[in-house]
This record gives sequence, structure tokens and C-alpha cells, in this order.
Amino acid sequence: MNYSRYRLTWMENVKILCLAAGLTLLVAYLFYQSYWACVLFPIIYIMIRRRTVQAGIRKVRQELSAQFLDAMRVVNTALLAGYSLENAWKEAQKEIESLYGTSSYMYLELQEINQSVELNNPLEPLVEDFANRSGIEDILSFSEVFSFAKRSGGNFVRIIEHTTEHMRQKQETAQEIEVLFASRRMEQKVMDVIPIFILAYMKISSRDYMSVLYGNAAGVIFMSACLAVYVVAFLLAEKMMAIEV
Repeated sequence: MNYSRYRLTWMENVKILCLAAGLTLLVAYLFYQSYWACVLFPIIYIMIRRRTVQAGIRKVRQELSAQFLDAMRVVNTALLAGYSLENAWKEAQKEIESLYGTSSYMYLELQEINQSVELNNPLEPLVEDFANRSGIEDILSFSEVFSFAKRSGGNFVRIIEHTTEHMRQKQETAQEIEVLFASRRMEQKVMDVIPIFILAYMKISSRDYMSVLYGNAAGVIFMSACLAVYVVAFLLAEKMMAIEV
């Protein structure tokens, strides 16, 4: 599985379609008061779909990262108990199955790795392939160190212990940041919709005052500029709140 891609479910596709249609009608009414503005539907649809895919990729990678951390803890414990490196990965597969089930990302990866090892394939290129497909920095770093240690006979227990501790600290820091920014994210969402509510209120309460902005070229240009500024501000706010550890 390539974790840099995300396949939308049929339910997600339906939600994207409905949301894009609703937003298109809202923009057409508030900013242009014309059905001709519905030509913006493909652009809005593509933007929402892209955002949904990116959110899906982040979610999958977060789940994979947490599952990988648990798997490496099991591998480390098995090595300390005297298991060979290959058998330690088999123990990790059993533990991940009990924790997350047979449909979890890490279980499927461990299953594939262990089956390949049983066919006398070396472990390090299998781990490297998984790391490259994951696109997760910590797993990529682990793969590089793991391959070097496998060739040079390094201390796997220490390597895995160091990797798991680093990932644990990173995940805890990310969770703390998420908690601290939870209220700010809510404020951002409120601020995102306030301009829409103001414009809707003005259209309803001051129809004559707002009528000069519709049905003429100057009004279309002005409202298009307002819409562009709103979209840029929306994207900029999201980028500022997207803090990665």
C-alpha cells in the first residue's frame, strides 16, 4: 500500500459532492446573485476533494505511526527475551493483531514482511520498502539505521529502544500541541464563517444597498476580489494552524 495516496470511499465522495454543490449555490447567491456563477462548481469540488484526500492521508499516517510504535515495542521486548530478530517481528504481528485486528495497516505490513522472510528474503530491504511507502520520517530514519546495523552487526535492542522513545516523545508533543490549539482551531472555524454571515445579513436586511453590487461588471469584479481575498485568508489561517512536530 502506498501511504502517500488515499482512496475515497463512496460515502466520502457523496459528502464531497453535496458539500461542493451547497457551497457553489451559496457563493452564486451571496457573491453574484446569478446561476451563472455555478460554473465555479468544478473548482470548488476539486478544492474540497483535495482537502479531503490530504486529511485522509494525514489520518492514515497517524494511525500507522501509532501502530508502528506499538509493533517496535513488542519487537524490543521480544529481543530482550532472547528471540531472534525474525521471530521478534512475528511476535509483533501477533500483538498487533490482538490490539488492532487483521485489517489494520501495521498488521498487513508485518504479515507481508514475515511471509517474505519465510521465503528467505532478507529483512532489511523489506523494512526499507515499507518505510519508503509510509512516507513517515521516523520510519524512514529507523529503516536507514536498521539496514546499517543489520550489515554491521549493531545493537538492535538499543536502536529499536531509541526509535520507540523518540517516536513516543514526538507523539506526546503532538498531542499536547493539539490540546493547546483546540480552542484556537474552534475560533478559527468561527472566524471563517463570520464573513459569510455578515454578507448574508446585509443581503437580507439591506437589499437596496447591496443591489448595486449585482448585475453589472463593476460589481462582479468587486465581489470576485472579495471572494478571492476570503479564500486566501481561509487557506492562510489553516496553514498557520497546521503545526507539525
